[in-house]
Amino acid sequence: MTERMLLTNGRVLTCDGDPAERPRPGSVLIEGDRIVEVSIGTEIPVDRANVRVVDLRGATVLPGLGDAHTHISWPLDFVFDHAAVAATAPGPHLLDVAAVAKTYLQSGYTLLIGAGVTQPEDDLLIDDAVQRGLIPGPRLVPSGAMIAEAGGLGGEEGGLMEVVSGVRDIREVVARQCDSGVRSLKLFISGDGVMPEFPSDDVYMNDEMLSAAVEVADRYGAFVTVHARGAESVAMAARTGVRIIHHACFLDDKALGALEARRDDVWVCPGLHYLYAVVSGHAERWGMTADRVDASGYRDELRAQVDGLHKLKAAGISILSGGDFGHQWTRHGTYAAELQRYVELVDMSPIEAIHTATRNMGPAARLDVGEIRAGKLADLIVVDGDPTADITVLQDHSLMRAVIKGGGFAYVDPEVYP
Repeated sequence: MTERMLLTNGRVLTCDGDPAERPRPGSVLIEGDRIVEVSIGTEIPVDRANVRVVDLRGATVLPGLGDAHTHISWPLDFVFDHAAVAATAPGPHLLDVAAVAKTYLQSGYTLLIGAGVTQPEDDLLIDDAVQRGLIPGPRLVPSGAMIAEAGGLGGEEGGLMEVVSGVRDIREVVARQCDSGVRSLKLFISGDGVMPEFPSDDVYMNDEMLSAAVEVADRYGAFVTVHARGAESVAMAARTGVRIIHHACFLDDKALGALEARRDDVWVCPGLHYLYAVVSGHAERWGMTADRVDASGYRDELRAQVDGLHKLKAAGISILSGGDFGHQWTRHGTYAAELQRYVELVDMSPIEAIHTATRNMGPAARLDVGEIRAGKLADLIVVDGDPTADITVLQDHSLMRAVIKGGGFAYVDPEVYP
């Protein structure tokens, strides 16, 4: 018999799209791995002899959070030495990665979209172990090694990235990664000011290469994501069918027009907190000095990204939360700081910010998640407090009471639910 569970005596934040929604008293009935009924204002009547009843004690239940730009390869003590991580013995390294997956889950994140690994099978092995119940972790849309063009950013790093030189190369690499189980293909199509020899407005690859990558990925039910900081690279990504565009720090009318033309099937994942943290000096003790920040152009980039996010919001372009967490200045476990930056810098309301990590994630990942309504997967979190009044509630681990994934408790705060 399929297990049934009733969450009761709590407040429900459905994330149904209402920009004025606040948590309301209600109950949620789960059967197997799906939500089967939601009631606001009244308790769902059940036969308590056949249903597990969970008293939420006034806490708020909302959809599990998602991060669309994850590098679970970066261990909990990662600084900025990708080569050292790549050279770590596979056994100890995989234990590090498993610890990162557990940290995401206990932070309230039930869905991750991979954005590139440091050892080629990291996402695939962790996803398999999580699905088999061997280790705790979120759902994962697995990525593989990042893909760079010869001569561009990442194109000389050998073992860290797969390097391509044309349409034939990229077709072969994308097909091979998809054959291995990768479903989120990460391409580098622009530079990054943190490496001045590869400025953010550099453009790598071309329309033919990106279109080929998208076409091959689509055959496998996979999709392409890109590192694209400059306006020209963003426009190219939008017009060639790329699904998720990371960063999009600089936008012009051409880029905005290309994004608007694909409003229903393209998502921007900015990684705003990363830029904010670097510009605010949080990375200085790890070598990101004020002079280096000046040389990177990140101060101008942050201003441009904030302005661009206002424009994207006004144009109705969907934003996805996520972005390069795992450095010591964007430590693992602080993922919901991204939502705080949307509220503080982009004038989103807290519920709008929450939507970037919930209801926007489901369509982007092609999964039935991100809302509390009948038929959706029962991926939920239980928190003390009201995140629509104070978005920082989602950063406080002491307020994270439980995480439910696929209808079962994946994490429970032992001090609250012994």
